[in-house]
Amino acid sequence: MLGLLYKDMRANLKGILVMLLVLIFLNGLTTVMLFVGEDNASAMNTTFIMGFCSIMAVSSFMTIGATALNIVQTDERKKWGYYITAVPNGIRKQVWAIYTFVFIAMLITFTVVYGVNFIARTVVDAVPDMLGITLTLVFFGLIMRAIELPCIIAFGSKVGSQVKGGLMLLVILGIVVYLLFGNLSWIGSEYDFWDGLFTWIRDFKFTDLALKLAAVGLPMYIVSYFISTKLYLKGVDRMEK
Repeated sequence: MLGLLYKDMRANLKGILVMLLVLIFLNGLTTVMLFVGEDNASAMNTTFIMGFCSIMAVSSFMTIGATALNIVQTDERKKWGYYITAVPNGIRKQVWAIYTFVFIAMLITFTVVYGVNFIARTVVDAVPDMLGITLTLVFFGLIMRAIELPCIIAFGSKVGSQVKGGLMLLVILGIVVYLLFGNLSWIGSEYDFWDGLFTWIRDFKFTDLALKLAAVGLPMYIVSYFISTKLYLKGVDRMEK
């Protein structure tokens, strides 16, 4: 199992480096924003800082999640797939390597995002603790990957990406329709909207939500692994090369 994980990481070294660079850039931007203007940051509205850090954390998890999925999609060859099926427990080992790689990517993202937040809090008193939000993003990301990975393994990255893109398009379309025809009086001005959003983020009990998502996300991720092992061979048969 570790050999297949090492193979995937070695074969996708450039993609992993790009993933790490993006992660460092996003969180480096947060660090510069807070440290360069330390005096101003200390006097800043804590609500604004919480909102800004939350946006950067969400961006980090979304970027790394998408990048990790792109990396595990690179080995879609029938020859390799049939070879894996011929190896004793080969399918389980290959799927385990995929799920482990994605899980490690999520843990690295958590470590970097919360590590930056921890360091920032020791320097700038106004920076709030982001543990609850960061854990929420980890387990929400696991739930998303638990849904996406079986689709990708069963139908390939092309169809899997199309299904994912279609779902995202429906969500975006729903938001656009609401913005065009829905009642927006509750939003108020642009300033009121962002202030209200950041205040909600500041006051919401994300730690409680993270525990609930963990209770759902971890079992889903494990069940998703077993589903993917059953779908792997069907996915190999659908590969074009």
